[in-house]
Amino acid sequence: MRPRPAGAEHSDGGNLGFFDAGGEASIDPWGTVAADGTHHPQVSVTDLQHELGQLLRRGLPATPTTAGMILPRLRSVAARSIHPYDPISRLASLNQLLVRVLVEMDDEEYGTAARILFAIARGTRGTTLTSRRQLAADTLAYEVTHFRKRIEPKILDEVATRLYQDLLRYKRRIRRAASAEEPTGDSPSLTSGDLSHEEELVSRIWQHVYGWRAELIAAGRLQAQPGYQSQAEDHRQAAVRQEQQLQELIAEYTQTYGQRLIQHGEAEYAIEAVERLVRTTEAD
Repeated sequence: MRPRPAGAEHSDGGNLGFFDAGGEASIDPWGTVAADGTHHPQVSVTDLQHELGQLLRRGLPATPTTAGMILPRLRSVAARSIHPYDPISRLASLNQLLVRVLVEMDDEEYGTAARILFAIARGTRGTTLTSRRQLAADTLAYEVTHFRKRIEPKILDEVATRLYQDLLRYKRRIRRAASAEEPTGDSPSLTSGDLSHEEELVSRIWQHVYGWRAELIAAGRLQAQPGYQSQAEDHRQAAVRQEQQLQELIAEYTQTYGQRLIQHGEAEYAIEAVERLVRTTEAD
């Protein structure tokens, strides 16, 4: 029986966990377990190749029955989903990603055969794997047995490698805290890799952290000034609303992504610290 990907035994459908790039052969000084005991499953190119081989039997589009456990829960798939906590939404995201990867295979030989095998070439959808293998072998002028044993594994490896390279863009990043001597750098940049649901949610968390802090500052500052008590009360009420929204966002993030670190600029913070900040009452 083939071993499961590293950490996979700690993720189940009830407590959603997403798979990162990585594996037993990868050098990861922080390992697959965070300081708080949270497990972060990882997959290797070999894992992906195996899962794609299982998916090959029916071809695309992947269904809840054929997609397996790992592919719909890749972090790169969840990040592209409209509703990452919903299996059907992740499945749609997976199908779109796989089609894109196959279409972008510019290798004239393997690209054509891969699109036939995964049933996205014209006239192949809904056909059997046997017939698709024969068509792909004929297209490349190979005998079908040679194609199945020698060429098909190379094609699966190429697709898995491309899928893994895409997954690396979304790999959960853990950094050591910068030393006091190191500059913190400019504001976080915005790239195409940041256009994801997870990044939006993290940004909104920090938006409300600072919004809540600003309202508390305003309330305390105005309270000390005669004649501004009503304005101070307005800011206190606004602070309560910011706090409530922050709590909801933190709950959504941990429930959706199942991890305990969020990024801010070039550093990452334990989300427990943000949760404690939310629960902290105003100092006397």
